[in-house]
Amino acid sequence: MNKGVLLLFVFFFALQFVGIFDHTLWTPDEPRVAEIAREMAVSGDYLIPHMAYNPFLEKPPVYFAAAGFFYKIFGTTIEGVGRLASVLYALGTLLTVFFGTRQLMGQQAACLSTVVLATTVKFFEISHKMVVDMALVFFITAALFSFILAHEDKIRHGYQLFWISLSLAFLSKGIIGLAIPGIAAGAFVLWQQRYSFLEVFKRAWVIPGVLLVCSVTVLWAWVLYLRGGMEFIDVFYYYNQFVRFIGTSYRGGHVRPFYYYIPTVFADAAPWSVLMIPALIKAKLQDDRMKFFLSWFLGGLILLSISSTKRGLYFLPMYPAMAVLIALWMERIMQKTASGWERGIFLLVCILICLCYLVLPVAYVKIGGTWTAALVVFLLSAGVFLLAAIGFSRNLPYLACAGWALLLLIWSPVLIPRIDTLKSYKPFFQEAGKIVNQQEVIGYQLTETIEALSPFYGEFFSENVTDKDAFAREISSGDHTFVWVLPSRLDEHLRESIASKGEMVLEAKSPTLKNIQLWRLDRN
Repeated sequence: MNKGVLLLFVFFFALQFVGIFDHTLWTPDEPRVAEIAREMAVSGDYLIPHMAYNPFLEKPPVYFAAAGFFYKIFGTTIEGVGRLASVLYALGTLLTVFFGTRQLMGQQAACLSTVVLATTVKFFEISHKMVVDMALVFFITAALFSFILAHEDKIRHGYQLFWISLSLAFLSKGIIGLAIPGIAAGAFVLWQQRYSFLEVFKRAWVIPGVLLVCSVTVLWAWVLYLRGGMEFIDVFYYYNQFVRFIGTSYRGGHVRPFYYYIPTVFADAAPWSVLMIPALIKAKLQDDRMKFFLSWFLGGLILLSISSTKRGLYFLPMYPAMAVLIALWMERIMQKTASGWERGIFLLVCILICLCYLVLPVAYVKIGGTWTAALVVFLLSAGVFLLAAIGFSRNLPYLACAGWALLLLIWSPVLIPRIDTLKSYKPFFQEAGKIVNQQEVIGYQLTETIEALSPFYGEFFSENVTDKDAFAREISSGDHTFVWVLPSRLDEHLRESIASKGEMVLEAKSPTLKNIQLWRLDRN
């Protein structure tokens, strides 16, 4: 391993750790994941996720257990400790992409694909948050690289690793952990048509692999049954897997149209997403390796587009394939074989990166930063970029990657704490905790943010009542001292009833935070 590769490793290790410990829990996902992980650490139950000590059966336990393990060791005082789980899975993904791509396409493609993946906006964002999708991305990436490396005779026991990783992907987020790799590998086998199905069964360990995956899914069903009977199995397998996919009677939101991912991925995969256009057009379809990464990317795109529920972060498992495809196309720029329109698109991306150097100082000031700090950081980032430009003056793809990576590395420690002052609920819930003094608070149709941050920051639990009449009866009973009020979710009658029985003692109300009120009720 040469010095350049070692420098690359140091660089993306630094990139992964920047911004991990300098902000509070950000909505919508982090409060829920952090509280589940905290409760695992406290209870010692690393099998069934719980939030506010109620079973949380949307996801299996793999990511929560990793975050809970870090909380168990280091405590929950610093929120970022739980994010070490994302750092772990993100680094595992990057290392898998690097070593896997190097085996398949050489060191240059490996370096480019790793940097492209690490600096893609959505991957960078999610790898710095507590989100279960990072575990899913790692195990799907491990599974599919194991598959193609075994297919190309580049690794021993690759097919066995494929099935093991597939099982762990299921334990990270459910059926989707099996579906994406299954679609990718299946489409690839059908496309290349090199082997008969009998040969595929022999080479790919299909029968023992399927038995392993089925055993894991049955074992998880058995754990659910032992803890909660058929109700737990129904909630996890039927409602959160099947109903969520087809959208019928699903109440969790995120139901979006078929074409949702096309514009979303262009925005989330910035600045490199534009390069997918020439990468797809110029893909060498006669190359089995290219067929594989296209099957991975396009198969996942079609599968997720069919699903009724869609979010930008759901597309993360396809980002490693996208990074490899873009890196292979970048080699055309380096080898000077790209056509004029291809060079024009690459120049456009370079211009966009340069514009970001000019726009970020203004954006920083707009969110409350000082011009002095903005100017200092701008000069530092521009100076380092100029030094990189001298070193990579004859290699534009490396210069573009270095320029964008440096921007993220230098600006993140400045921007993230500033953004946190606008997004943080921590002071509000800590103040609520002092007022409530560990008493239970009742509320109507509470958000997961309230249910999670009440115990995490305020050290008290909130009871969520979803039926309006039952909530009205609870308020009138005189059994509760405090009540959460979400003005947007209460009708006029409920608001008047609460106002007649007490007074508001705390409110979170700003342009960047949802309006949450804490009321003290008169129990006499």
